[in-house]
Amino acid sequence: MRRRRPGIRRASRMRASTLVPLFKIGGLVVLGIGIVLVVIFVVVPLFGGSAGTDETLAEATPEPTATPIARPDMTELGKELSAIVHKSINDPYVFGSEISFTTGNQLQSSPVIESVAVYDINTEQTTIIEGINKNYAFLFEPKHNDDYIIYLDCKEEYGGAVCAYDRNTGEKFVMREYLFGKPKVSLSGDYALWLQQTGRGTDRLYLYQLSTRESVEIEVFVNTKFAVSAPYMSDTAIVYVQPEGESALLDGSRDTDVAEICVIPLREGGDAQRILFRPGTYVYDPMIEGSNIVFLNSNRDHNSSLMLSTREGEGFSVPTVIADRVLNYYLGDGFVAYTKDEAVYIYYFKDGSTGRISPETSRALLSSANGKSIVWYDTTELGIANVVYHAQVP
Repeated sequence: MRRRRPGIRRASRMRASTLVPLFKIGGLVVLGIGIVLVVIFVVVPLFGGSAGTDETLAEATPEPTATPIARPDMTELGKELSAIVHKSINDPYVFGSEISFTTGNQLQSSPVIESVAVYDINTEQTTIIEGINKNYAFLFEPKHNDDYIIYLDCKEEYGGAVCAYDRNTGEKFVMREYLFGKPKVSLSGDYALWLQQTGRGTDRLYLYQLSTRESVEIEVFVNTKFAVSAPYMSDTAIVYVQPEGESALLDGSRDTDVAEICVIPLREGGDAQRILFRPGTYVYDPMIEGSNIVFLNSNRDHNSSLMLSTREGEGFSVPTVIADRVLNYYLGDGFVAYTKDEAVYIYYFKDGSTGRISPETSRALLSSANGKSIVWYDTTELGIANVVYHAQVP
């Protein structure tokens, strides 16, 4: 709504009042002059002219603009989690008011990583999960929600097991053994998702239901470079990258370097139709949040750009660049957090605003994000894995 221009109304009243003596003294001649003056000083200003050199009219107030969600400097939001007494904090993952991580002897900076711990942000208490122990060499990449904890039980060199722990029953179970590499597992609600190398040149995409302990094989990739990219699952969809036309094949994989992003919306009672689109660039580690897909355009190196595609009708838009030289990233509620030039930043999908989260005086590495929380390492002192920060963001 436009504001009134009070300056114009004040000018009109002032000029009219100064003309009264002229009508009493000047007679008809002066009256004519007065009319001219009225035209010059009253009528003209009302239609955009100047009211005189002795008064400046107030300009119309512009429409207020929305305040950006992010501020350039948001570093005051970060708080060191100094209450965690363990000297080794590995892969901290935030969900709700809890942070899970793997650790060992709390007094050793390089212990045998044999335990999963959960830190409560509100109470500042750390609990070692007694029902979780290693069968192989060390534990890796825990993730949790209210009901489950998932993690990798890794062998010394190759292989291990994708494991889960039921927080309600206290039962630990193996979802699947693996022989090569380390699968990157995604957790959402009652489901876990990961891509696992099952043979030389062969990778299989598994969806595992934790409550029933049943799994389904979504896709098989054979000799494709896109198999190095991890899939991702949110509360509403699964997303991964494949060679163009992969979904049309019954066996094997397409021999093409053209990337195709596959989105499987999750619906109660079954999966909806897949959405396939070609972003026109290389795709690495796509993630989805609502109507937004983010990914890197190269294999996580210093030349990687963080890209964004948004839902448009039945597909997604041509990707745009959020930031260059991005090392890693995680999705939260309405934002993506990322590491760039040894600092942690946040980008909001709603208005495209960006802010720095980690302090200017430190070096940082993003560890996880979820909901409205971001967790990162302070890596200013290299080799120390126990300085962890948490921020609650808008």
